[in-house]
Amino acid sequence: MSCVVGIDDKLFNVIYLGICFMLLFAADFTVANMQKTLISSITDERPDFVVEGYTVLGVLYSMFTVTLWMAPSIVAVIGIRSSFLFASIGYTLYIIAFNVEEAWAIYGGAMLCGFGAGILWTAEGKYLVQNSDQRLMARNVGIFWVFFALSTFYGNIYAYFELDGKVYIDRATRHLLIYVLTGISSVSILMFMLLRPVKKEQEIAESEGPITALKKTWAVFTTKDMLILCIMFLYVGMQQAFVTGIYSPCIGFTLKFGTVSKQLVPLSGLCSGVGSLIGGSTQILMSDRISQYRAGRSVAALVGFASQLLAYSLILLNLPNSSVFGNTNELAIIESSTYIALACSVLLGLGDSCYNTQIYSLMAEMFPHDSAQSCALYTFTKGILVAASFYCSNSLGLYTQLAILAPSAAAAAVVYCYVDRITVQRTRPQLKIPISPSEELVGPA
Repeated sequence: MSCVVGIDDKLFNVIYLGICFMLLFAADFTVANMQKTLISSITDERPDFVVEGYTVLGVLYSMFTVTLWMAPSIVAVIGIRSSFLFASIGYTLYIIAFNVEEAWAIYGGAMLCGFGAGILWTAEGKYLVQNSDQRLMARNVGIFWVFFALSTFYGNIYAYFELDGKVYIDRATRHLLIYVLTGISSVSILMFMLLRPVKKEQEIAESEGPITALKKTWAVFTTKDMLILCIMFLYVGMQQAFVTGIYSPCIGFTLKFGTVSKQLVPLSGLCSGVGSLIGGSTQILMSDRISQYRAGRSVAALVGFASQLLAYSLILLNLPNSSVFGNTNELAIIESSTYIALACSVLLGLGDSCYNTQIYSLMAEMFPHDSAQSCALYTFTKGILVAASFYCSNSLGLYTQLAILAPSAAAAAVVYCYVDRITVQRTRPQLKIPISPSEELVGPA
């Protein structure tokens, strides 16, 4: 099949994996983005329904982080394709749980999804590394990220039109929304079943036992560079929670936006996807430039830092402090602007894509033979702060969260640049250092 379209087997595998993730997360991202708003609507109808949206996401990511220590062993035992299949079923059951509208179903679904997520992302990292070499890793991660970013479009576009003019999300609208998203997620299950295995000679040994995989995970974790890089991972976790589950509900709860406030929630998620798409596409086009210079990855990461720092500053001015908790008529520092709110979503998505793509590229170079372990540790460390951020959002106002995020972003950028520099010096000492900005723009002769 890959011969028909003129691409090699490895590139075909990367594209197909990206399409599978695009479908799965078209449903999952929409639910995560609107979860706080959906649960608030159920509570408005049923005062006895006691579920906290941020806590549900905290439970999901808590289970996610615990699973990640077992995930390399699970992937080693059942294989990559079975891991993808099992994980996608867990995601789908989580989405269905919202139509049950019972606390036990939603919290139980969150635990299933968290367990599946740990396996999914460990298998994803390993599959990408198996289908890449050092030269093509940045390109392949960028291609995957573009498809992944596209997932924010489809479900959120549907939700945007479905919520047109609705200040309150009624039961019939909620159920129709979940049914459609469940259908999209179910298609991804079928596609994961058809995922092609990597050719035997290209595979990283699948025969290692679970104990060996766990020992390798600990060995990777205790290396000096990985411990330092964990500072970056912790920040990425905080910003991921803010981008995917906190910021959009803040917009929806800001009643100064008028009757479109709830409709802005999926639109914000869509704009975040636009930012991710811009970031991923740019890094594909610039992949050769990034790989040819010692500071290539660091520059890309610094673009992400700058875009998110600008977003945090604008959000501080544009949204009220109490918008993180629920519907509010509180005034922001300036008059709340829809355009600024959506522009911040784009900037946040851009920064998120820069961080994630460059972290995967760096780890592939740092640990080329321990891809599953390094990816699991990245997602584990990140997941701790994602869960903690959601739990804390029940009590920390928006301004306090921004005051934590901004300096943490600066520390993360410094750490990434340091580890990237020493890694490139060790593995690719032949790479050039640009003498001037003009040489950087023109590139090699």
